[in-house]
Amino acid sequence: DSCMCSAFREVGEAFPGLDLAMIPIGAYEPRWFMSAVHVDPPEAGEAFLQCGARHMLPIHWGTFRLADETIDEPPRALRAWWDARKLDPARLLVPRLGESFALS
Repeated sequence: DSCMCSAFREVGEAFPGLDLAMIPIGAYEPRWFMSAVHVDPPEAGEAFLQCGARHMLPIHWGTFRLADETIDEPPRALRAWWDARKLDPARLLVPRLGESFALS
């Protein structure tokens, strides 16, 4: 869990060339309450860019309902944000529940 803060940029500066950033994208609604402790999908995308990793693995979503957004909304919202910025889709790793993968 994390709110949007300078730590993402600081991690990227301290550890350049990260392969993978695991960033939470769920449990963010309502924003008036959750923004102090959880990023929403667009903020998670910004956090990924700030840390400078090659790939993003969104975490903290889809297992059970934690907040007011629907259980499947976080990855859809992140993908919309990602696509709007024309980021390489291969850098966003959103596995199905239980799926595994290897970084190349």
